[in-house]
Amino acid sequence: MNTCPDSRLHTACHPELETIHITTRSEASLVRQLWKIKDFLAREEDVRVEQVEPLNLALECGPNRLRIEAEQLDIVPEGLGSSTVDDESFRKASALYSYLAEKRPETLVLGVNLASVASYKKKEIQNAVLAWVLITLKEAADEFGIETVALIGTTALGGMGSNMVWTHQSSQQMDSNLVNKILAAYGILGIVDRIHQDSDSSTRWVLLTPGSLLGYDYLDSGPVRYFSLPEGLPEGVEEPVCKSCLKVPLYEPLEFDLLALSDEPILWEERRVKEAFLSGAKIKCGESGEYSPFQFACLSHAFQMGFNTDVFIARILMDELMGKSTGYNQIPLGSGKVIEPTARGQLERDLVLKRFAETERETGIRAPPIYPALGSTRTQKEIVLADLLYRLLKEHFGEPTLRQISAYSPEALAKELWEYLQAHPQLFAEITAVIPVISPEGKLCTGPYVMYLKKGVSRASDLAELADKECLRDFAALGAVDLRPAGEQLSCGRRVYETGVEILIKRARLILDRYACAFPSTEIDQAGSSTDPRVRHWKLLSSESQTAFDPVFFVVQFLGGERPYLQ
Repeated sequence: MNTCPDSRLHTACHPELETIHITTRSEASLVRQLWKIKDFLAREEDVRVEQVEPLNLALECGPNRLRIEAEQLDIVPEGLGSSTVDDESFRKASALYSYLAEKRPETLVLGVNLASVASYKKKEIQNAVLAWVLITLKEAADEFGIETVALIGTTALGGMGSNMVWTHQSSQQMDSNLVNKILAAYGILGIVDRIHQDSDSSTRWVLLTPGSLLGYDYLDSGPVRYFSLPEGLPEGVEEPVCKSCLKVPLYEPLEFDLLALSDEPILWEERRVKEAFLSGAKIKCGESGEYSPFQFACLSHAFQMGFNTDVFIARILMDELMGKSTGYNQIPLGSGKVIEPTARGQLERDLVLKRFAETERETGIRAPPIYPALGSTRTQKEIVLADLLYRLLKEHFGEPTLRQISAYSPEALAKELWEYLQAHPQLFAEITAVIPVISPEGKLCTGPYVMYLKKGVSRASDLAELADKECLRDFAALGAVDLRPAGEQLSCGRRVYETGVEILIKRARLILDRYACAFPSTEIDQAGSSTDPRVRHWKLLSSESQTAFDPVFFVVQFLGGERPYLQ
């Protein structure tokens, strides 16, 4: 949340602006935010930045001075529920109301994704959170003379629905979290529109809704954390997760014969990989948790969620605060449009991918393919398969190509992928910490938690439901890395999901036989820039194969970066 004492923002250095107050829930997040501000402003000419205190910055631009003061604040109070949501004494004793009473800003910017906070973090009291926060902002704005309240919202549709198969199983299978988030997002829009119609209030309300993956909080390397504590973790596993602030411990995966599952307790602590945690290059985007380089590359692609810069959103917001009509303000209802992914966002995305590549070159270590961020296991499965293909082919041939994949038999490729995992136990442990692997012989290898089943594995019998052939078929297609040679299709509504190593070979042959040489390598578009026309055909390929995932997307586009391997 950002507040400042004057909303009359000037296009130059904003001389009337004296202090900006920023808040987040944790001190670590405040430190990161201040670092990002310093890093960004350091690139600007004639701007001098000094960190006068650990959580305070002093800025100079010519004769103008500006302070940025940061402090912790949780906008959702403890004890909020049906009995307190309309309690005025509870409201006025809250940290949020007290903070606004102390600062009395003229401009208030709520940058938190309130729909996600309500639907993911506080889903038991989702309606109470939405009602309480917005009503509190309304009452504080009226009482303390806040001229403008601006909220950064969300479409809640994952890139306006284009990435439904990434965050959930498909557009035909929306889960309860997604439904709750959509209800929250459009509930906020309705409530703020109603607030805006109060003719007795002089406060102006602004609501912006980006329809893409929006910027990033941080990009670094180190231990990865769960988005939230998984329900049902085995007792011996939950303890190190909680003690380490939700870091993901690594264990040697166990192999199970699904037709012979015992009821003996599993001592996971004896299989711990030298007290290691899942670790690597990572990026924190939005409210979904920490992504691996591969996950970020896939999710932020223009044909999925797309990517936008927080700077671009901030500039739209500044124009709105200065009274300019940008066409993006959703208030009054129906007056604005969604902020779509931008070319600038794609440029910044490319810079992020280059930073990831530089990190890999410097360390000589390729990051694990996936982390347990929010998203579907189907996505994780495809990313792991693409990453395994890349690693295997690079080790064998130096430069992976589609022709190498197409030359394999399903049995030979399944055998080599499995042997590669056996020869790289660290990678095997990293993968199975997030998603199980089915061996070529049909045995299940997993760590202590199976995301698709939403349960921990305390004993082998916890996997008993997978002994059913239909359950195993669904699980193999949607919830596990399936290294069985034979290809199989799962019809689910209007979608067809593919699984098995044979499918990878068929995808490569499909592209080679029908699309690889169908288009010239470059052409000049109407804007005069040189483009690769094959990019425009990724979706065409998806509909051609009737799969929920683009066959090019993983086998080619992200085999080892973002260039097609067509030799």
